[in-house]
Amino acid sequence: MTEPRTYTVTQLAEILQLKPATIRTNAREGTWPYLKFGPRTIRFTENHLNTILTTSEAAPPTTTRTTRRTRRTR
Repeated sequence: MTEPRTYTVTQLAEILQLKPATIRTNAREGTWPYLKFGPRTIRFTENHLNTILTTSEAAPPTTTRTTRRTRRTR
């Protein structure tokens, strides 16, 4: 059996191109799943990373601009 891959806060921040503080905040607020190993140690699994990417995906805008702005003349 292979060991599951885990990521530290710093590693996940590099993967997602975010600051480590952003990773910690989202974990602390319950926005993102994580594993907790004591009061100060957290880790993220591959499944956590996939969940983070899936839940953070933004939908494309539903409205499109139909009128064009015109310049005001004086």
